[in-house]
Amino acid sequence: MAYRHDWLARCRECGVLSSSLGINIPSEAGDEALDEGLREVGLDSLRRGNNGRLLTRLEGLLGSGRRLLDVGSGPGFLLNQAQDRGFTAEGVEPDANVISAARARGAVVRQGFFPAVLGSDERFDAIVFNDVLEHIPDLDEALDSAARHLAPGGVLCLNCPDRRGLYFRVADLLDRLGVAGPFDRLWQKGLPSPHVWYFVPADLERAASRRGLAPAGRVRLNTVAFAGLWSRIRYVRGQSLWLSLAAYAFTLASWPVARLTVSDATACFFRKPGG
Repeated sequence: MAYRHDWLARCRECGVLSSSLGINIPSEAGDEALDEGLREVGLDSLRRGNNGRLLTRLEGLLGSGRRLLDVGSGPGFLLNQAQDRGFTAEGVEPDANVISAARARGAVVRQGFFPAVLGSDERFDAIVFNDVLEHIPDLDEALDSAARHLAPGGVLCLNCPDRRGLYFRVADLLDRLGVAGPFDRLWQKGLPSPHVWYFVPADLERAASRRGLAPAGRVRLNTVAFAGLWSRIRYVRGQSLWLSLAAYAFTLASWPVARLTVSDATACFFRKPGG
């Protein structure tokens, strides 16, 4: 049902938030709504730390030398670290503006959408949606396909924003009070690939269970890294300087509290039977 905005809906039963924001991912490199250079600088430190936690958990569940697929692999942050740890890693990425950066780092990336670019018989020991599942409109197809392409005993990793987190709750409150900017930014409204969903881990566990996947643990991830923070805030072209300054100041001031509360990012792991 509609929820505060004509583009936002909320499930009465489970509370999952969904949007009707349009997806317009470029299949050819060209004008960008995002400054990809600033984005890489802004996310590098945060991604490296969080990816290390994800890979450590996958190593513990699977061992080393396994085949890993990163869905929506972007500029290759996870792929490079996975290769360094001995995984046979490859990615799927539809956005032409970031694929060249990934390939320049030596990452193996197929351009296109998951699962269309995979062969029907391909299987992976690990499939990772790293801040990606929340951008995919057809959630059922994505999860059905992930379960199908997992090898027996394989592990699905879903790293998604958590609507219980401090930053989401503050943005939600401000939106209720008529200050929409932070809430729109969290949903990435107006960008080529906005958020379509906001989950909590229990939502993901129910969805995985319906595909026969068993919970295999959770990992709390960091939401903020001070290194690159200003670049991360400013990588959206045309964003108000005043909004950027307010976001920067609030993030610095709230960081001690955010560390003690539910994180805005939680990775959930699920294992396929067999193997």
